[in-house]
Amino acid sequence: MRRVALAALAATLATGAVQAQQRETISFESRQKGQPVQVTAEIYWPAATGPVPVPALVIHHGSGGVSDSREGRFAREIVATGVAAVVIDSFKPRGVTSTVQDQSAVTGQDFNLDALMALKALGANARINRARIGITGFSKGGTSSLMAAHEQQVVAAGIPTGLRYALHVPFYPSCSAQYYRPQTTGAPIYMLLGGADTYVGFEPCQTYAGALQATGGRVEVTVFPGAMHGFDGGRTYFEPRGENYAKCVFQQQANRSWIERASGVMTIGTDGRPIQGGLAKALAGCRSLGVSGGPNEAAARQSMEDLKTYMRRHLQGG
Repeated sequence: MRRVALAALAATLATGAVQAQQRETISFESRQKGQPVQVTAEIYWPAATGPVPVPALVIHHGSGGVSDSREGRFAREIVATGVAAVVIDSFKPRGVTSTVQDQSAVTGQDFNLDALMALKALGANARINRARIGITGFSKGGTSSLMAAHEQQVVAAGIPTGLRYALHVPFYPSCSAQYYRPQTTGAPIYMLLGGADTYVGFEPCQTYAGALQATGGRVEVTVFPGAMHGFDGGRTYFEPRGENYAKCVFQQQANRSWIERASGVMTIGTDGRPIQGGLAKALAGCRSLGVSGGPNEAAARQSMEDLKTYMRRHLQGG
């Protein structure tokens, strides 16, 4: 009996060692309000990678940070399909735990750059198939997964020619920043939105999807009726001090200036420079306090199946 117990313990330890070897932490340089910062990401490797490079899906968290119940759960689901899952942590290296009450703690610009710098790092990894890297994300991370499809942002980030995300699946992103005649990389974009989302809304993304399609973007939008923000989460929440930008939509104009849609306030001039006091004036009219969300079992189940379908189609060649 003792020998059997020892053998069982040895097998358990061996299994644990194998599992430990299947997770790896990487780092890459990004920016924090103009200063360099090393951002980390954890790669979940499929059980049997072998000598052939594997496809990968980047997972970018939202304003609440990385959690095992969402990012960890998605990573485990994804890696079980044979795709490496890469969970970015944009907060911990910056000493931030949440941006719910202050979205400027990690700016959208820096957050979006993290997603592109992760692509650059993965493109140089010999175990990753650089032609089959996708990205998904939730809320703030959903926004970064959408913005990483804009060729203008990719080029500005210094991503090498020939290295682009092959798939973008934004979960309930903010579409508050809308380019004039936006040009995408050509990779497919699948937006998954909640029909009862009052945190970021869903109409701005529907509108922007039309603008992306008009310039040749491959965009599909799914709106889950009755689903709130964070419909794939585990609890209903309300944060009265959370910053709410659902009514703020900043649109680039033909002359390259930027105007907040509802107020008509110009925030960036035709020379690309911010208008003094413009942003504060625009936000005074569109920003509010109070954010909420909650789970929707049907939307959570269907969105996971949709994500796996998109991966099979665009990352696994199925």
